[in-house]
Amino acid sequence: MVGKVLQLAVAVLLVFWTNAQTESYEDPNSLKLWLTISARKRFVEVSWSNAPANKGDHVLVTRQDALSFQKKASPKRTPLASFSSEEGSGSGEGAPSFVPISGFTIRPEARTARNEVEQEFWVANGGATEVVAAIQPSQGLSSQWFTTGLPFDYELSRNATIHTSCYGFWASYIDAQGNILAKTCLKVFPRWMNELKSKIGEMRLRDLFIPGTHDSGSYRPNFDPLLRESLVTKYALTQDDDIRGQLMHGVRYLDIRVGYYRSSPEPFFIYHGITKQRPLQEVINQVRDFVYDTNEIVIFGLKEFPVGFGKGLGVHRLLISYLRDQFQDIIAHPSLTWRASLRDIWARKQNVFLAYDHEAMVEEFPEVLFGSVEQRWGNKQSWPQLETYLRNVNDFDVSRFSSRPVSDMAELTPETWDVILDKQGGLRKMADNVNWRISQLYRNELGTNANIVSADFIRGTTLVETAIEYNTRKIYM
Repeated sequence: MVGKVLQLAVAVLLVFWTNAQTESYEDPNSLKLWLTISARKRFVEVSWSNAPANKGDHVLVTRQDALSFQKKASPKRTPLASFSSEEGSGSGEGAPSFVPISGFTIRPEARTARNEVEQEFWVANGGATEVVAAIQPSQGLSSQWFTTGLPFDYELSRNATIHTSCYGFWASYIDAQGNILAKTCLKVFPRWMNELKSKIGEMRLRDLFIPGTHDSGSYRPNFDPLLRESLVTKYALTQDDDIRGQLMHGVRYLDIRVGYYRSSPEPFFIYHGITKQRPLQEVINQVRDFVYDTNEIVIFGLKEFPVGFGKGLGVHRLLISYLRDQFQDIIAHPSLTWRASLRDIWARKQNVFLAYDHEAMVEEFPEVLFGSVEQRWGNKQSWPQLETYLRNVNDFDVSRFSSRPVSDMAELTPETWDVILDKQGGLRKMADNVNWRISQLYRNELGTNANIVSADFIRGTTLVETAIEYNTRKIYM
């Protein structure tokens, strides 16, 4: 009985300790890990910063929470096939030597005994939890980013609820003795604004670092790019989560492009360019349900109106009437202005900001519409070009003196012939090329003054965690 009590006490202490390791937002110099999802093949990615990177350190990935790690020896264990892929994204040398299945991805230590080869590998929780990927950090490199080879099933995301904390995968940074120095997991952030209310309640939306998505409605439910990709989907789809999934994972700015089909039973649809995507009703339902469930604040940015609107204002009036009927009492009244604090917004219980990119309509409907969010879009086709653009607009940013929100559009844009000839390999490949770089740029340099940062396939970035970290630290800056 005493033994069980001691085991329980140790387990409780470990839980408290690991939670402390996971929630270290206030200290920018602490060891941190992130789990992300690549766009093209939907592999789990693991990255870290401020690591000691000592000999014997490992980053271990599991499918359940790991409270402890142990080394085990296995006789005649067969080395796994070498993992070589052009899909690798991230920084640092020394990619994993083996495909991450059956317990390890690094080349295990071997020793001879009784003419048999014994190989050591890591297990978690006394062997009850399998290590599905193991990476040995390169010595002397404190920050690295690796694409593993672990496929991620988006059904896991769809099953997450507002009560979910961690799900799917966990990652732990351990030293040579197996001590856990830091850990993380795939997380949802359904209430991050409310959870920071005591720190950010007096701030304006312009003062916050807000994660956003580019062409938010350009997703396809149950779509598998490995099975069903075409030239159209390569350049039309920009997200893997639906709107609910994006909001659940921390996005608070939605980039909405609406088209109009007069003869359709559902006349309003989301468009990406001229490609028809999701019914607007589906998007609105997910936003509305999420806001009612969480009391979070969402900027619903309507822009471009690429199909069916023409030069007149009639269709715009139909759309605004439709939006008003659908969102009703949760529409933020423009009398709040962009200068309102989050606490003022919550006090009114009007959490959806309809930011409309048409000045005449904003003037005609002053009780419904806010002016648009300024989008800083560079129209760049390579990372060096995009990086230069993002640095320039942030270095010479006079908009920070205004209350109007502004979004850095942190994605690559193919040119027309790039699409026709498929020169770039699709938006997924382009996103995998830059998302890890975007993550590091805003985490290490541009995050202090960032407002909204929008990306393609945002699950391949750490923008949400970085935004929460910077927002948490703003009071201390």
